[in-house]
Amino acid sequence: MTDTLATEITLIDVPADAPILIDETTARLVNYAANLEGGEEDAMDIGYSARIWAQVSLPYRNPGNIPYWERRNGSVSLMMQPALLLDAQTGERTPAYPYGVLPRQAMNWMATEAVLTQSKQLELGRSMKAFMEKIGLAHGGRDAKRVADGLKRLFGANLSVEGLEIRPDGHGEAIEYFRIADSVRLWFGKDDVEDNEGLWQSTVTLSERFYDSIVSSPVPIDLNAMKAMGKSAMRMDIYLWLTYRMFYLRKPTRIKWNDLNLQFGAQYTQPHKFKAAFEGHLRAIKIIYPEARVEPTSEYLILRPSPPHVEPTKPRREVGA
Repeated sequence: MTDTLATEITLIDVPADAPILIDETTARLVNYAANLEGGEEDAMDIGYSARIWAQVSLPYRNPGNIPYWERRNGSVSLMMQPALLLDAQTGERTPAYPYGVLPRQAMNWMATEAVLTQSKQLELGRSMKAFMEKIGLAHGGRDAKRVADGLKRLFGANLSVEGLEIRPDGHGEAIEYFRIADSVRLWFGKDDVEDNEGLWQSTVTLSERFYDSIVSSPVPIDLNAMKAMGKSAMRMDIYLWLTYRMFYLRKPTRIKWNDLNLQFGAQYTQPHKFKAAFEGHLRAIKIIYPEARVEPTSEYLILRPSPPHVEPTKPRREVGA
């Protein structure tokens, strides 16, 4: 009786023409989906990601002062050692891990540039403002410092990917050791203006192993969809993983929540909290990717064959174009 009365009062008290209040991220997702459905030319901005990030991912939060950080996905594991950042005032070096949204945005941009130009050397731009615009970030003094710090953390980290290899004559372990970049040249001026003629062009030269991993099998993604997802690194990872899985999924597949927790939610010690967070992100992703046939159940996440969010293609752009 109480529930019915409460419902009736709610219906009476709320005007029929009252606006529906939604959060900023949901509004971006809805606007993106509406533009896509309406055939807007700029609704989809096709980019690329390295396949490794569709299998394992970087930390969501700062792991702190630990010797290494690890994430697993079935037989594949990523182990990362931190960058050692130099403090110019004390002369000491501090271990620092890349984490959160920033390294994901930067790596999506780098993978896209590598695929389009077929070059290991990527031009960041002549100012921090120019680079931040490229990866879809607002510009400001505090943000610029955060980006500079994030790039140092990303390029200075050492990574290894370990997996099980099965062949007709047996099986064994394969381990790849690599860094994101072989060299980095950052020439951002103090006044941080764009097109400062007195500065060298800032560049990043990707390591051979990382570059090869990108161009040999890039994962097509929608960069505008990534931007619409807001500041959730986990949501970005789930979107990337989901569209990657749909490339080759041929029959329904069940995945245990505990396995997904190891891949996506290492910070969740209670499985039910991870499941709730994952389902919340999945609902948001379904706004922009409604074709994904995904069904959460009490014990499993069920994936059914679906069209990928971005059709596989590998366009090419000449360097400097």
